[in-house]
Amino acid sequence: MRTLVEDLPTEGVQLHHVNLSLSENARDIGRWRARKATRVLQAAMRAINGRLRHRCDTLYYVPAPPGKRGALFRDWLLMALCRPWFPRLVLHWHAPGLGAWLSTRATTLERVITRFLLSGADPAIVLSSALRKDAEMFGPKRVEIVPNGVDDPGPPRGRPPVESEFRVLFLGLCHEQKGVFAAAGAVLAANRSRRREASPLFVLEVAGPSPDEATSARLRALAREHPGEIRLHGEVGPLQRQEILDHCHVLCLPTKYEAEGMPLVVLEAFARDRPVITSDWRALRETVTPEVGRLVQSGSENAIAAALQSELETPIAPGEPRRRFLQLHSRALHARALAKALRGTEPPAVGPTK
Repeated sequence: MRTLVEDLPTEGVQLHHVNLSLSENARDIGRWRARKATRVLQAAMRAINGRLRHRCDTLYYVPAPPGKRGALFRDWLLMALCRPWFPRLVLHWHAPGLGAWLSTRATTLERVITRFLLSGADPAIVLSSALRKDAEMFGPKRVEIVPNGVDDPGPPRGRPPVESEFRVLFLGLCHEQKGVFAAAGAVLAANRSRRREASPLFVLEVAGPSPDEATSARLRALAREHPGEIRLHGEVGPLQRQEILDHCHVLCLPTKYEAEGMPLVVLEAFARDRPVITSDWRALRETVTPEVGRLVQSGSENAIAAALQSELETPIAPGEPRRRFLQLHSRALHARALAKALRGTEPPAVGPTK
């Protein structure tokens, strides 16, 4: 959202930003609360005011992830109130999978209302070609592919030497579907099958918030049971994220998260020239190629452990992940591609955003 607000005007796209901030923390995302209804109504009024006062004729919106009914009902309310006022709609699918969820798990009423309110966008913007089919379930007039981008932190530090430890980083929401426990199991399995006692010890560094107290307690128990192999950092800020990335040898994100698109943490690892071990899932299968990382089967601890061993013995060539970032995933490139996708719907865009 910061990229959209700060960079799109420099690319010739005028906009009026309505900040739709509903969740207090990671655990609150997608859950319905009474206070959220009031904030949604206030955002809708600000968006309509943007249409009337600033002559915005395009509504830009990021739809709900799959399986989060609270977020889906938010979409219903906003689309019902705002869409009649705007000639054009842009849907930016950061969290794919809603189309498939509606087809397989939603009620008939949920399916009918959602498709009615979100149909016919011009354009629908997706993160990769692998995510195109899901957006097409809503019948957009066109689909634009715009890969995610992140800030360039500058030239990375060289990778640390592998001495007594090979440090594996899990960075992000510590959700089981994101693969934090699969990564932990893989590190422990890799250590059990070390070929020589003198081989470096695999160590999992875990940084990020937990979605609930049960998950947090489970992680703490693992760390207590394996103090030399699993280290917990908790939630970290931007500077700490950079330090932890520089400190580690590889990012491990074996996700099968239902709403996963193109995780920004993977791009942050590329920017710091760190290789990535991740799952063959959604946009990741196009983002993480053999030049910059390794794809594994989601949830397979043995496959992840084998990939870790391969990275230890035959590491991805230094410079390749950083090169991929500069070629495809910098913030400047993302803003330019997003502006190009939006130009077919100018004048200005306005929309509630998360």
